[in-house]
Amino acid sequence: MAYRVEYNGEEIELATLDAALNCARSAIANDIDRFDGWAVEHDEDVDDWFVQAVRNGRRVGPTAVITGPGARVIEEWERRVSFVGRTPAEAFAMAAEWLRRRPDIDVLGDVGWHHTANGHQLRIYYRG
Repeated sequence: MAYRVEYNGEEIELATLDAALNCARSAIANDIDRFDGWAVEHDEDVDDWFVQAVRNGRRVGPTAVITGPGARVIEEWERRVSFVGRTPAEAFAMAAEWLRRRPDIDVLGDVGWHHTANGHQLRIYYRG
């Protein structure tokens, strides 16, 4: 059985979760003009994945929903979220507030820092 990606009323089936996540990201990238990264969440109760673009540390645009073949995915996926602030302190404050609202995140894989034309970008790679 395949993974199904639903986005903006369209559906496509793919053989693997990795292909479905890439498909969802591509569909969103073709639809959203400016974004900094991705929010990818897994709802263990229904075993669905939700993918959305992130701009300035906030989710923007439509959400792609990936439904699986029914068996739980055991692999541990690393996710990334980005925060862009006018100052480093602002970017870190947005990240701290985002983490405060997600007590289930217990592992940070890495933190990336970039100065961009839009401001100071802080990327957090995590596992939930």
